[in-house]
Amino acid sequence: MSTHNANNAAPKTWVNNANNVSFFTTLHVRDAAGNFTMASESQILSEAARAVEYRYPVGVSFSCQKVAEEYFRAKLAGCEREVFAVAFLTNQHVLIEYRELFAGTINCVEIKPREIVKVAMSLNAAAVILSHNHPSYSPEPSRADIDITRRIRGVFDELDVRVLDHIIVAGNSCISMAARGLI
Repeated sequence: MSTHNANNAAPKTWVNNANNVSFFTTLHVRDAAGNFTMASESQILSEAARAVEYRYPVGVSFSCQKVAEEYFRAKLAGCEREVFAVAFLTNQHVLIEYRELFAGTINCVEIKPREIVKVAMSLNAAAVILSHNHPSYSPEPSRADIDITRRIRGVFDELDVRVLDHIIVAGNSCISMAARGLI
């Protein structure tokens, strides 16, 4: 999809999303006939996802906690339900693959460590970074978050796969469980 701001001084236009919440946009997209029209919410989100993939392609190095936080914030901040995702990494912390493995409700997600292990082994991952979002915008890890992280780490310790961190995304905020000594 080609995007172009047809007029830098274009007036902002109200767009309604699926929840009937209005927001301003000046983003235009080209339709099939070649005409510019106001972008819908789904078109904006689609282009944003493409921008994230461009900024963080497979092969990006997770060299520090800040990179991991930026990456997962870009991936999970807009989710309306809890989503549990994993970045599968090489021994040098280079991204092999990102997967959203589990989706839940607005306040919980059921996580199966066995499924994470299956993917890690199939990708020959040497390390993982876990992440999930809190749609409530509360970045604090729950007791369940801490328990499942320790359980997953225990399983991976037996397989010589390092759990580097568990990032919790809450809107534009992120918490590193590793930085808090919770891993």
